[in-house]
Amino acid sequence: MKHLRLFSILSLACLALSACQSKHASAVKPRPDAPQNWFLPTEPGRVMRRVAMLPIYHARLPGEVLKDVDSALTAELAKKSLFEVVPISRPEMEALINVREVASVERIPGDLFRKLRDQYGVEGVMLTDLTHYSPYRPVSIGVRSKLVDIETGRIHWASDVVVDSGNGDVAAAARRYQKTLCRDNFPIEGDGGTVLLSPRQFVQFAAYTNYASLKR
Repeated sequence: MKHLRLFSILSLACLALSACQSKHASAVKPRPDAPQNWFLPTEPGRVMRRVAMLPIYHARLPGEVLKDVDSALTAELAKKSLFEVVPISRPEMEALINVREVASVERIPGDLFRKLRDQYGVEGVMLTDLTHYSPYRPVSIGVRSKLVDIETGRIHWASDVVVDSGNGDVAAAARRYQKTLCRDNFPIEGDGGTVLLSPRQFVQFAAYTNYASLKR
């Protein structure tokens, strides 16, 4: 009987300990507004002062639809003030290599980097893919980016994120982003909820999220 009572006490203690551990583990969550998959080399590369921002790539969406995404990404990247961002338009890309967009996961035309360096004086290039885009509620966007050294072809930074407003944590982070943005630019009080209704505003938040891990 004593053995049975001791076993019951130990079992209850183990269950209580397991519950505490599970509760603690579930409380430690990654920031929903931080990149879900990003890369930084262990050794720093050369400092870049000018970086070409290429048009975002998508296999099916036309360039006109992607202009708002281009603008949002360029604006958020420039806000970080890490280097001068030199946006390259689709007509400029076509004039350079007869292609309007370049995917970050495909082979880059051999003379693109040279032409960007010679014509725009840049040391790096930012390649970006729109991997997912759903402008209907709940809005969700996927972005993949790579920052490449033009001289060596070395990847200095890469990020691959999917930002889904249907996720409660992501929605809360988007509201905080919009409230901060409005407080900095307009004396307007609000709960930040419109960012979850407007694809254009949510693209801005997705761009902010995409570049969260990019540092000098």
